[in-house]
Amino acid sequence: DGYRELLDLWRRAEVTVATLQHLADADAWRSMGLGRREALWTIRGLGDVPLPLFEAADRSRRPGDNRPSVELASEAEVLLPGMTLGEEVIQDYQSLRLSLKAHPMSLLRRHVAGDGIVTTAEMRAAKDGTWIATAGLVLIRQRPGTSSGVIFATLEDETGVANIIVWPQVYERFRRAVVGGRLWEVRGRLQKEGLVIHLVARHVIDRSPLLRELGRLDGPDEIEPSLTEREAADAMPGSRDFR
Repeated sequence: DGYRELLDLWRRAEVTVATLQHLADADAWRSMGLGRREALWTIRGLGDVPLPLFEAADRSRRPGDNRPSVELASEAEVLLPGMTLGEEVIQDYQSLRLSLKAHPMSLLRRHVAGDGIVTTAEMRAAKDGTWIATAGLVLIRQRPGTSSGVIFATLEDETGVANIIVWPQVYERFRRAVVGGRLWEVRGRLQKEGLVIHLVARHVIDRSPLLRELGRLDGPDEIEPSLTEREAADAMPGSRDFR
């Protein structure tokens, strides 16, 4: 007949506390009305093994039995602070490497719009040879042995992905950003051949510090720094890099 609440699942399914915590990190208890913080708070009150004495007592109750059910000692209700959308997105990426709530660039879009940065969808609609700027999370960096030092990267924003070509001389000029950046701003020439679209980079800028803004963002119009430089570097998972 399903599970009424987290404690009910813990008792009946004998799921370990560690597993419950992993599910809470992934925001899996929202279907029971529990956000991440509420679920973790509840889980921290559990032991490692369900209590068979209490479980057996509850099962022994018959219809019409008016005796009070066995319950654990109650504690004062705690009002936990809500999580911003930005915090939810960060936790989603750290647990799942993606978020269905919002893309980080959708929250940061207003912050970069004044720099002439367009979305990947707008980039795809531009004409071949256009000088253009875009920004996104670095998903993949590749430098195949047969590429003569050319780096191929894939960026992602809220509208899709963009393929980036970084020539060796550009790599040498912007080495630190190319190697260590988790959020790139790329400026260069658009190259379109049929359905194949690349942005040939002339400038690569590490915009990873923008990730510091995510924690207190509840929408694209709110920007207030909340993370340290170290926390910003850890906010998003690293790219998949191949040599």
